[in-house]
Amino acid sequence: MRAFTPILVIGLLALIAGGLTAAESRSASDWPQWRGNHRDGISSETGLLDRWPEAGLEVAWSSSAGVGFSSVAVADGRLYTMGDLDGAQFLLCLDAKTGERLWHRRLGATFSSSYGDGPRSTPLVDGDLVFAVGTDGLLLAANRQTGDVAWQHDLVAKFNAEPPVYGFSSSPLLVDDRLILEVGGSQGTFMAFDRQDGRVVWSSQSDVSAYSSPIAVTIDGAQQVVFWSGTGLHAVSPEDGTLLWKFEAQNLCPATGVPLNTGTPIFLPPDRLYFASGAGAKMLRVNRSSKTWSPELLWETEQMRSDVNSAVAIGKYIYGFNRGVLQCLDADSGEIRWRARGFSRGSLIAAGDKLIVLGESGNLALVEATPDAFVQLANLPVLDGRNWTSPSLANGHLYLRNHEKLVALDLRAQASSVPTAP
Repeated sequence: MRAFTPILVIGLLALIAGGLTAAESRSASDWPQWRGNHRDGISSETGLLDRWPEAGLEVAWSSSAGVGFSSVAVADGRLYTMGDLDGAQFLLCLDAKTGERLWHRRLGATFSSSYGDGPRSTPLVDGDLVFAVGTDGLLLAANRQTGDVAWQHDLVAKFNAEPPVYGFSSSPLLVDDRLILEVGGSQGTFMAFDRQDGRVVWSSQSDVSAYSSPIAVTIDGAQQVVFWSGTGLHAVSPEDGTLLWKFEAQNLCPATGVPLNTGTPIFLPPDRLYFASGAGAKMLRVNRSSKTWSPELLWETEQMRSDVNSAVAIGKYIYGFNRGVLQCLDADSGEIRWRARGFSRGSLIAAGDKLIVLGESGNLALVEATPDAFVQLANLPVLDGRNWTSPSLANGHLYLRNHEKLVALDLRAQASSVPTAP
């Protein structure tokens, strides 16, 4: 792995994730957190265009979202993201129909990196609150209508958290009434906070932080939250943080020694977990005997080095990036079914039987989600600059972001011009 890969990885990721999530109380058409309703990058929306007009998709609006890689959360007609602007880092709320900024709330100082400035994490919306984590470790719960602060914690000052080299990037997860987060503090790497008042419910384990976001899954009737922190996967009980199992999976930058675990794990029911980073991909089966859990490595491959964005799983196939190559992978064997170039270090989500792929240079493609061959239905220029932020899809609109601009495309309407946002 080349020395610059780490920063590329973090640049977007963390953004740059089955189970109980905030989305369970939200409309199926919303996208209320990192990677959507179930943190798997898959939308349940229907009625989208099966083919895109050659002239392009209709641009509903474009707006400045500040500098950063934070993805977009969508709930009840509003967008929530983060960006560096006007000399500080902010949580932003925008009108989903117009892109108008409704309010903003400061999250701390701006964040600088030679491979891209600004925040990496994605907000989470639930009920009357929106939750966000700044790159310096300010955890904030704000009223989603007004932006007024409900509660907040400075993770570094209060819990002795050690900020990752490339900034806090893990996106928060909600299970029932617990906001769960990778903190990386001496008082516990993983922590749960009461969603309403911010009190600490539990803290668990000791590990260095990385850049992956946790997921909630249910295996053999037991709920668990799976983290991929610095030294490997850890599964804990969402009730009290008890460690259920762990699996060593460390990916260190050869130049700096920094842990670069980035990809959000993917749950394949009833008992498998896929995860990937710049070092390659692995598939686990989580076994249970009485009260004892044991992860079993089913296969691993260096041919799926996903160092920026996470993959999606549809049926028994996984679609994602091996560095700059889009690939389809057989989830049972790890065999590569097809490869396609032209997207560099891109990102993708899925809706129905289609993949929506955003290339690093800003080209947007519609691709059949089939293992038989790479079938591209459309490929249009949409944005310029660097495009590492994963798309969001809600209520027929696709929200895309380069390093500074946010654009909304209508996937249900005909267009008269090719969308371009500087």
